[in-house]
Amino acid sequence: MASIKDAFDNAIADKMAFVKYFIYSIPVYFSYEFFSKGNTDWFLYLSALTLLMLLTILVICIKNTRNGKNELLPDFNIISFIKTALKTLTALGPITAICIILGHYLVKIQIPIPVENIQLIYSIIVWLILSSIILTSLMIFAKNESIKEAYNLVLISNCCIDVLIAVIFFIPRLVLINLIFVGVIAYIFGIFWNFSNPIFIFICSLALVINVAITGDYLAQLDYENITH
Repeated sequence: MASIKDAFDNAIADKMAFVKYFIYSIPVYFSYEFFSKGNTDWFLYLSALTLLMLLTILVICIKNTRNGKNELLPDFNIISFIKTALKTLTALGPITAICIILGHYLVKIQIPIPVENIQLIYSIIVWLILSSIILTSLMIFAKNESIKEAYNLVLISNCCIDVLIAVIFFIPRLVLINLIFVGVIAYIFGIFWNFSNPIFIFICSLALVINVAITGDYLAQLDYENITH
């Protein structure tokens, strides 16, 4: 069974982990800085690159864990990193766009059942299922970085609900870990300094990247248990 404890341990114990986390946290930190100062143009540009960076880290973490490599995080080969980023965009861009467009139209369907909040419940279910399709496609792609496999609709349809359920149970546990570690730091800064302190912002940026690594390791475990390639 997938273990968030193992995922956390692997994320922290990885070779040169905190050097890599420090480097990856820098664009996250400056994205927030541009946002907080109202520099919209630089924020949009840098945040888009940062999101792609985080997504690429997630894919590489899944791939490394799923294939039994000794390192969880990406190495320092920037060419390989960019190549994976471009392949990730190619693999996930179209299916993500299709799911978003499909969801936009599906949630407009009116449910003729006189139950309070039924339309909201229906909309949540629609977006959860479509999100699970995207996530399952990502997991399938990540194992071998195969763009073709990312569109294996039979495999996606067979596994996406299992993936969705597992991720729903994963989220509260990840939140709990963050409450324990980041929450304590936030409490200290709230008492002695303030939440706009640059050090606290960078710690939060660091925590975000670590969360991506933990999630990647956990999704690789789910891939191993639930998806038969």
